[in-house]
Amino acid sequence: MRLCLVSSIIALLVSIQAESRSESILLVVVLSLIAGMALLRSHLCQGYLLPVGGVEKAKYISPLIVLVSVILTSLYCQFWLDSRLVSRLAANDSGLVISGIADAVVCDYSKVGVEKYVLDLVSVDQATPSVSGLRKISVLKYLPQNESINNGSMKKGGDNTHDNRGCGFRIKFSAKLRAPYSFINPVGFDYEAWLLSKGVDATGYFISHEIIAHKPSIQSTLINLRQKGIERASALPGLSGQVVPALLFGVSGYLSREYWADLQVTGAIHLLVVSGLHVGFLVLLVVLLWRKLIQLEVLLFAPSYSYLLRLTPIVLLVSCVLYAYMAGFGLAVQRSSLMLLFAILVSYYKSHWSMLDTWLWVIWLVLIINPLASIFIGFWFSFMAVGCLLLTHVGCVKTNSKQADKKIFFKQDWLLSLWRPQWIVFLALMPFLWMFQQSQSLLSLLVNTIAIPLLALCLLPLSLLALLFQEGIFTRLLNELLGIGFGSLNLLAGEASWLVFKPMGLWLFALLLIVITILTFVGFPFRRLSLLLVGIIYFLPLRAVEDRLIILDVGQGLSVAGVSQHKEGSNSWVYDTGARFRSGFSLGEAVVAKNLLSMATNNLDLLFISHSDNDHAGGEEGLKRKINVLSSLAGQPSSPEHRDCHGLELKWQDNGRFRWRAFNLPADIELVTDNDQSCVVQMEINDKKILIPGDIERHVEQELVKHFGDTLKSDVLLVPHHGSKTSSSKEFIRQVSPMMAIVSSGFKNSYKHPHSDVVKRYQLMRIPLYITAISGAIEINFEGGLKAIEWRKLNPPIWRQM
Repeated sequence: MRLCLVSSIIALLVSIQAESRSESILLVVVLSLIAGMALLRSHLCQGYLLPVGGVEKAKYISPLIVLVSVILTSLYCQFWLDSRLVSRLAANDSGLVISGIADAVVCDYSKVGVEKYVLDLVSVDQATPSVSGLRKISVLKYLPQNESINNGSMKKGGDNTHDNRGCGFRIKFSAKLRAPYSFINPVGFDYEAWLLSKGVDATGYFISHEIIAHKPSIQSTLINLRQKGIERASALPGLSGQVVPALLFGVSGYLSREYWADLQVTGAIHLLVVSGLHVGFLVLLVVLLWRKLIQLEVLLFAPSYSYLLRLTPIVLLVSCVLYAYMAGFGLAVQRSSLMLLFAILVSYYKSHWSMLDTWLWVIWLVLIINPLASIFIGFWFSFMAVGCLLLTHVGCVKTNSKQADKKIFFKQDWLLSLWRPQWIVFLALMPFLWMFQQSQSLLSLLVNTIAIPLLALCLLPLSLLALLFQEGIFTRLLNELLGIGFGSLNLLAGEASWLVFKPMGLWLFALLLIVITILTFVGFPFRRLSLLLVGIIYFLPLRAVEDRLIILDVGQGLSVAGVSQHKEGSNSWVYDTGARFRSGFSLGEAVVAKNLLSMATNNLDLLFISHSDNDHAGGEEGLKRKINVLSSLAGQPSSPEHRDCHGLELKWQDNGRFRWRAFNLPADIELVTDNDQSCVVQMEINDKKILIPGDIERHVEQELVKHFGDTLKSDVLLVPHHGSKTSSSKEFIRQVSPMMAIVSSGFKNSYKHPHSDVVKRYQLMRIPLYITAISGAIEINFEGGLKAIEWRKLNPPIWRQM
């Protein structure tokens, strides 16, 4: 049975990762045949196929059972994916305006200036097939600045006065929709897959809406109950109003970006996400309260048997499921809740059941509920941490026959119970953190060893009491503890030198095997050698080994990242950082920083900010939260750290294996608009020149041609101003004479960039034109001549629309 379960899990993992349905089925069949043949061979070697009885015949057909289970699992996975894909909005229908009636099933009021709703559609006025099949959409409501402050969406000084808007209502609405779409870069979050996993068929924003009914139902009652709890928690004064919604309900949007960054740096971010610790604490609390009720029943009625005792498993199951729903039913909550459900059922029926079987069954159930879960970092972090704790038998009970040694033993055991789990999880998650471009720090060992007991024994009980009694001694005490805790985290977060990043590569899979060897049972060969190797890898600086230039996919914006290697190390540079959105989401942090970390290090030698427009400069703050910027130049300096790029002379600046120079017009030429003040930079990598002109327009192009002539000639041109019709004049293109041109623009952007006339202009000049909205990130390969690598077209998964 266990082999069948493992094979089914592997089939789910392989099926969802395959590039096409035929490839998925082929991979699963091959995998099943290999597993079946290996099992069949082992049975033959042990003489199981001798026709001496029914047991032998049963073992003979076990490989067939494994094969059938794997094929059925794979078919289920494809059926699940098809059912999600058939209802989503097609890419060509982005920008469509629809109207209809829907039920609000999720309401998020945590962001300043914007409200987010997830709607289950009841009816849609449009009759087109692409719209009539929609089932669930996610829409935003943008608030005017004065409304976002007055209606309680903004927290000032930790104070928040919500107006109890609730959720679960029925609305009549009109909204502009966007098809599920994700930025595609060498490293990054697959937003399109995430929407698909949530069953969201389209995103967009409200044009108008009004509440038409509060329809009473079990679902709406539960939705409203959760929303009231979130609003009550967020209304707590001070830090409590930011932390309690995350601790109890899994809503982290109320926490300020500074605190969130400190939690990420110190490796304590998981403490603020509802997980096994939170669910376990709640079940323990329910057990204690239920036990008191049983004692009261026995004391008052003295029954021959307790009715409440018989109801214990039902009460625990209901409380576990109810809290999982209240906490948002995320991956960590699913895992911990399902494991607790198994434990309750096994204890009630007094069955013999190993924790390994529970772990495998929970993985299988989570993947059956959502096969796409395996492509997200939370799945691997959650299950690998728990799996390695089980592998190392952290929960085993030790005894000592000598009474004299018991006191010493328990003291040591108490300390070991705090330290050993954190050390195991630190090792277990090391390769996964680096695979997902997260930092690893020895500080996280110290932080988690202290913070986890503090959370379980103090913060969670105080959070519940503060939620129940609102302002009072419990809330004040909680605020004091949180103030001390976040103050300490802020001090530790300043020690950036403790953070360890590693570049992507196949070596991470070898590291995973080494870590598994370390965590295997005592006596396993090469454990000490493996531990030594991990120590060397951790402290030995690893860097990328090749020059890279990538025009990142940041939507309607610009960001270019480059890394050059030399004998002394590497040099890295970034031109522009993408945008920062009203919701607080920063492309500088989410896209630019992650891709830099995968290529080089957390130190950036040179940052160019072409000009002050949000789509070019908005992500700078987010980038600096993850990356240490050593030097920065700007066309419109906005901080003391910026040097003015317009004051530079036209001469090459050497930085290792790449060099650069800036083109500046004479001071008597007036630069009227922000766009015209863009830094115009020419890079040289591997004897190839790349011209990056920012958002300059036609009259600046003409002046550049007039003053610099052939000096502008480059092999690659970043098309000015995203391909706007006010740029890319014929004279400028002829003077630069590029071998290829690249446009950084957003998919179906409102500016219609690149303009059709500009596209035709490059085509008539026979210059290959690449557009990030179509190609995703575009990487320039310098070996054997220039070649553009289009990341959106590299191994696209089944669900990718473009």
